[in-house]
Amino acid sequence: MKYIKRYWQIIFPILVMLLIWSFSAQNGESSDSLSIPLAEKLGLTNGVVRKIAHFLIYAMLGASLANFFRSIEGKKFPKLKAILLYILIAVAYSCIDEYHQSFIPDRNSNPIDVLIDSLGAIAGISAYIAAHSLIRTKHKNNPLIR
Repeated sequence: MKYIKRYWQIIFPILVMLLIWSFSAQNGESSDSLSIPLAEKLGLTNGVVRKIAHFLIYAMLGASLANFFRSIEGKKFPKLKAILLYILIAVAYSCIDEYHQSFIPDRNSNPIDVLIDSLGAIAGISAYIAAHSLIRTKHKNNPLIR
C-alpha cells in the first residue's frame, strides 16, 4: 500500500500537467465550447471563467507538487528554499505552456496568464502546507500520519 501511495504522488502532478497541456492544445473554437457554456451558467464573462480555470488548475499542480516533494522529504517538512523550487517548477511549466499555446490556431500567449498561474500555484502550495501542518499538529502522536 505504501508503494502505491508513493507512485500516485508522482503520477498525480504528471496527470495535472498532461491535463493542462491537453487544454492548451485545443484550438480557440474547441476551447470556447467548454468555457462559454460554463460562463453563461455562472453569469460571468468567458474571460473571467478562463482566468479562474487557470488559477484553479495551477493550484492543483502546486498542491500536487508540494505533496510529491514532501513525500520525498519524509517526516521533515521542506524549508523555504524547497518551497521556492516548487513554485519555480510550476511557473516554468506555465511559461512553457503559454509558449506552446502561441502555436495553436485562434489561441495566444498571455503573460497575465503566467501571473495568474503562478498565483494559483502559490495558493495550492500554501493550502497544502496549511492542511498538512494542521493534520500533523492534530495527530502528532499518531505514527501513521506523516
